[in-house]
Amino acid sequence: MSYASLMVHVDADSELSGRVNIAADLAERFRAHLIGVAGWAPMSVFLANEALVDMTPNVPELQSMKSLLDLKGKQFCAAVAKEGRRQAEWRSALDFPTEALAREARAADLVIIGNERENRDPFRALDPGSFLLKAGRSVLVVPTSVTSLSPKRIAIAWKDVREARRAVQDALPFLLQADSVMIVEVAQTNEANQASHHLEDVTTYLTRHRINAVAQRIRPAEVAVTESLLQLIHDENINLIVGGAYGHSRLGEWVFGGVTRELLVESPICCLFSH
Repeated sequence: MSYASLMVHVDADSELSGRVNIAADLAERFRAHLIGVAGWAPMSVFLANEALVDMTPNVPELQSMKSLLDLKGKQFCAAVAKEGRRQAEWRSALDFPTEALAREARAADLVIIGNERENRDPFRALDPGSFLLKAGRSVLVVPTSVTSLSPKRIAIAWKDVREARRAVQDALPFLLQADSVMIVEVAQTNEANQASHHLEDVTTYLTRHRINAVAQRIRPAEVAVTESLLQLIHDENINLIVGGAYGHSRLGEWVFGGVTRELLVESPICCLFSH
């Protein structure tokens, strides 16, 4: 089992980020096709004291935006082609980046995005939380400071819900290549026996997929779940976290449980989420 097609989001108006290099390396690792995607929505024009003005941007503006996206595509393909890597495909749209990438995600097994959220212009920048809810695909979230990924030591943040089950299956190509896999559940003392049963089932499932270097950890719920996971990352030298993205859309905004939201913002390593 492997990924046949990877997709990476490229910011329309900033330098190519480390996640592009990660995406290219993963495409080589999995011998997968790589697609770069960027979106940039024309800004509608409103005047405060007047009626709605023509919302259609003028043609020269659209042509200029399209030219800049085409240039970004050439830069992306050139960067990916370095060091003998296979050629990549480029797609762009004059649309909100979150919407454009979610639509294009139909062509990929795994989508790679950044985690930037603060002060981001929705016309030009991706909203990672909203995208996680809309993608319908597993999503690899790459922190801004991360420029490479060697997923040898993987932690599965387990919770016995649909999203976590989906995430484990979606992550199988990574898990099959890992040196060690750790399944972690944070549980109250009176839930430890039940948690142990859950982890045994997940371990058996992975073993049947020929993933044998599996360890189990039940961490006490004495501190916040995210804090416990972040400490685990440090103590066990974890390279990649796999987990479910628990959330829903409310009035057009993304609403996640605390662990998902905090990992999106605070994790120092890449996280593979499924929703």
